[in-house]
Amino acid sequence: MQDGPSTLSLIAAAFYALVLAASLLACRTGQVQRQHGWQVASWAAVAVFFLVLIVSRIFNVEEALRADLREWLQLQDLREGRRSYQGVIIAIVLALFAALGLYTAYHVSRRMSGRRNIAVAVAIASCGVMVAVIAMRSISLHAMDTLLYGPLKLNWTGDLGASAVVLGAAVYYTLLLKGRIASRR
Repeated sequence: MQDGPSTLSLIAAAFYALVLAASLLACRTGQVQRQHGWQVASWAAVAVFFLVLIVSRIFNVEEALRADLREWLQLQDLREGRRSYQGVIIAIVLALFAALGLYTAYHVSRRMSGRRNIAVAVAIASCGVMVAVIAMRSISLHAMDTLLYGPLKLNWTGDLGASAVVLGAAVYYTLLLKGRIASRR
């Protein structure tokens, strides 16, 4: 494990800080414009989520977790045979995230309308995607590495892509409330 954050981690933390600022602005604008409490609380939760991500990147929390997992596997004499069960664990986690995501998307899409509500829902869903990517990185000691770190770089694509969607949703929500995006006719 390296002593400090890598350059890429610092770049990600800086991007997270931008998303954090946009989320806080959306939260504050929602308060000022007297929007539904759940919207304001959701933007605050998204901001806290990105604050945690910034701290995690700067202090290498995810890498420390991976190192601890490797050490535990080594102590339990499970590291050599990890490929036999790691694929099953990853498949179960992916299936759970997919099922939860589909279930939530179905129920939210049937009950939610309005551009402000949808912007908040998209931001929350994108945070869920980030949690899934982080979970995959944490439990992947080899089996998913080709997908996560290979030519497609799903690790960074999922992470920064989901962050960009949250940023876009926060900016859209703020501009919508400030009247800078025309209402539908």
